[in-house]
Amino acid sequence: MTKRDVEAMMDFLSPVSLVPGMGPKRVEALLESGIETIGDLLYAFPRRYIDRSRITLISSIGDYFQDCCTIVGIVKRVRLERGRRSQRLRILIDDGTGQIELLWFQGISYLRNAFKPGMRMMVTGRVSRYIHFQMVHPIADRVPERGEGPLLKCIPVYSLTSGMREAGLAQGLFRKAVSWILKNLKHYPRVLPEPLEKKHQFPPLEICIRELHFPSSMEELPKYRQRIKYESFYRVALALRFSRKKFALPGRSMNPGRLPDLLKSSLPFELTPDQKDAVNVLYRDSGSPSRMHRLLQGDVGCGKTFVAIFSCLPALNEGLQVAWMVPTEVLAAQGYAVVKKWLGGLGIESAMLTGATPASERKKILRSLLTGELRFVVGTHTLIQPTVKFRSLGMVVIDEQHKFGVKQRMALQEKDPASDFLLMSATPIPQSLAMTLYGDLDIVTINRGPGGREPVSTYLVPEEKRAEMEKFILEQITSRGASVFWVAPRIEKGEEFDEDHEVKDAETLYDHLRRGAFSGIDVGLVHGRMDSIEKQSVMEKFVSGETRLLVSTSVIEVGVDVPAATVMVIEGADLFGLAQLHQLRGRVGRGGGKSYCFLLSPAAGSDSEVRGRLLAFCRLNDGFKIAEMDLRSRGPGEMAGIRQSGWGNQVMADILDAPDLFREVQEEICQLTGSQ
Repeated sequence: MTKRDVEAMMDFLSPVSLVPGMGPKRVEALLESGIETIGDLLYAFPRRYIDRSRITLISSIGDYFQDCCTIVGIVKRVRLERGRRSQRLRILIDDGTGQIELLWFQGISYLRNAFKPGMRMMVTGRVSRYIHFQMVHPIADRVPERGEGPLLKCIPVYSLTSGMREAGLAQGLFRKAVSWILKNLKHYPRVLPEPLEKKHQFPPLEICIRELHFPSSMEELPKYRQRIKYESFYRVALALRFSRKKFALPGRSMNPGRLPDLLKSSLPFELTPDQKDAVNVLYRDSGSPSRMHRLLQGDVGCGKTFVAIFSCLPALNEGLQVAWMVPTEVLAAQGYAVVKKWLGGLGIESAMLTGATPASERKKILRSLLTGELRFVVGTHTLIQPTVKFRSLGMVVIDEQHKFGVKQRMALQEKDPASDFLLMSATPIPQSLAMTLYGDLDIVTINRGPGGREPVSTYLVPEEKRAEMEKFILEQITSRGASVFWVAPRIEKGEEFDEDHEVKDAETLYDHLRRGAFSGIDVGLVHGRMDSIEKQSVMEKFVSGETRLLVSTSVIEVGVDVPAATVMVIEGADLFGLAQLHQLRGRVGRGGGKSYCFLLSPAAGSDSEVRGRLLAFCRLNDGFKIAEMDLRSRGPGEMAGIRQSGWGNQVMADILDAPDLFREVQEEICQLTGSQ
């Protein structure tokens, strides 16, 4: 297929893999954030913009020290420095009032060839001082000659997840991908009916999308955002309306039999009163001739997973099958380990099916599901593929349901229209929002988790107190036998200036800690680029206590259970959403006893809004209140876009802030369709 063929056929529903530069790893990272198609990528709008219209003279740079600024100058020198294990590129520019050095550790081959002495360039970044002024990984562009076209003055900055960064998807590549789509996309869908577009006088969708990614005027942005906001409300309201009708089907009346008693007898703990109440509610649903259609939610550490396992027992007792779908392979492996351990003792065979499952094993699993020999399967999006067929599917569980859209839920439910359906939310959802977004679902909430856990003491630590904090943590390890998580927002240094400040990456931290204050401690490193065997080996050493300090990215956010872990340190805390910080904090204190969480954020020292948000988090331990605060502040911890298939943070935050508009959209849909 030629490039022209691809361009001609490309539309909103085309896979994102058609975009140049989107290889398998990057496509997988996008998929984990709900971005599967060209349209999904276009609806992942920037979280902010860098205004390059104001040019700073190098001679006045002292007034802007440590601030983001834009400089235009002539390239005086391009120098490549090679070391034994790495190389760096230094470019010196002069604007007539002074000189500044630009420094890169990545993307060197392209930059070295792109910029030559005598060339005029524009650079934007945060100024630091190391002997002299310099910018590390700035945004750099050649200033075009007359007639070559305008230079982009408003640079979009996207909320990239750690998984995207680990796959090499940096800000520059994301912008390039969006730009390529906008140039080549031939057809835009009609999302809103024409009467509604005319009634509200909305600009055309094509113009709105283009302007929100690459604004020609910052003053005009509100009117483009309003159309997209209304459209997102319309899409969600329509999906809920469709979902209510689609799920209103007869089910099976199922009984758990003796399986709950057998499972309880094998557990080393008793279910809490709230967990028992939730299980009883789910069993009433299973025993009803109507299909179960539930959302199970609760705070971090409340035991949702075990409640969901108990909810599967009626289907298993009746000889039916269970499908448990999660958004990532890491969560699939963790969920499968729990299911295999506790249901295996009851004689129930289970398996894991993901995109990484070897062909021979995949073939065996598919055959066993079709014959009914395999009773329980845990998997990723792979489960919704047409090749996955069940003999008699009785129960569907979808974990982290907000990562999946209604269409994906439907694809799994349609494997057997009579199957019960349970969705789980890893992040607590404010009640008012849950009732609005999930009006098609019955909601069961676990309000209280297991007793005996002390709240984790949380502190915002200024950079000048870092050494004092490290000393305290070392004492916790040596005197209390504590295990420590140390989380970084990225694996290695970024490819360009794409954040509000310079933060320590996992690899730099790993070297710093094991050679510095923790030189006598076994320090481990785990991140998403390591293969599964290597990750498993590192985690086993940490769980056993052989490794006492684990440097990690957010791969440990959900499902990692290390009872001895009592200290959590989070670098660049402002780069995570509050709900994600709450998930990370939930990794410690699971074994009882006093536990600590330390937040490090260079931005908190100069940004009062960031500092206030993090201090509020330090005071709160209620996941529902944190979730509401997170949605209202629209923290950049996850891709904050409006997705075609799923509901992103921004959609939920908008509905939380404008419930009247959402109800108005619902009423307009009723008027258009002539029904209630």
